[in-house]
Amino acid sequence: MSKRTIIILVAVLFVCMLGAQAKTKYKALTFNNSGTKRVLKTDAGNYYYYRSLPEKSMLLDTTGITKLELRSFSTEVLRKPEIVVIIAKKRQTYSLQQAQIINKYNVYAPVTLEIPKGTKSIEVLCYNRSMYMRAFNIIPPKAPKIVKLKNMVLKAHGGAVSLLHNGNSSDYYSLLPSQALKFSLNNKRNAVVYVRPRLLDRSVPKLGVYQNGKLVQTIEFTLKRTSKYSVQGITNLGISKKIDLPINNGSSDYELKALSDHLFIAKPVLIKLK
Repeated sequence: MSKRTIIILVAVLFVCMLGAQAKTKYKALTFNNSGTKRVLKTDAGNYYYYRSLPEKSMLLDTTGITKLELRSFSTEVLRKPEIVVIIAKKRQTYSLQQAQIINKYNVYAPVTLEIPKGTKSIEVLCYNRSMYMRAFNIIPPKAPKIVKLKNMVLKAHGGAVSLLHNGNSSDYYSLLPSQALKFSLNNKRNAVVYVRPRLLDRSVPKLGVYQNGKLVQTIEFTLKRTSKYSVQGITNLGISKKIDLPINNGSSDYELKALSDHLFIAKPVLIKLK
């Protein structure tokens, strides 16, 4: 398994872990016109549940809400426990299933409601006077933020230098037989590299271009020298070559290695998107 594949797998696992850790949140809602209230004492805490006025429905403000949950309990055993929900004048009856008994109260399984977009309010109604209810806005978990990688990440080089020309300077990076220039390209971005050798004798400078650890190109330079470009402390610079890097289909690691006993200076430049 390649290093790049391992990095991708780790990133996918990290995103999955974040998604597993994300939890749905519940925000308690207040009925606008409830009647009496009663406390339900549980291990999680003590909470008020509400009962409507006789033969009246209770109103809930649902502005901006897409899903809510109704929780309920009764103070006595009911033969047919149910609640009625009215949305946009349409009535829907929900049969309740007993989930547990807490302090002699019959606690029912929650009822989940999908609220149509733009619904400003709904009505909740229960004809049995022993029933108490509580409503919650179901807030879905936020999608985990995926950190976008930088388009180009420099990983290793032999030292930064400034290439001078007509009073202007440009940042380059040196590489030697003992120290390659390493960088990665991400987000399907591509780049070119401008490279110059230092010429000390008649031997031909050779450079290897690697993508994800594989040699994909060998570059040979001429023995021509430049008098227009200079780097402080480095003499006898050769003529520059522009190297088109292999296509990056996602994220790729690149290396420039000196295959001859020469020093090189190089500058990777991202290709502008069209």
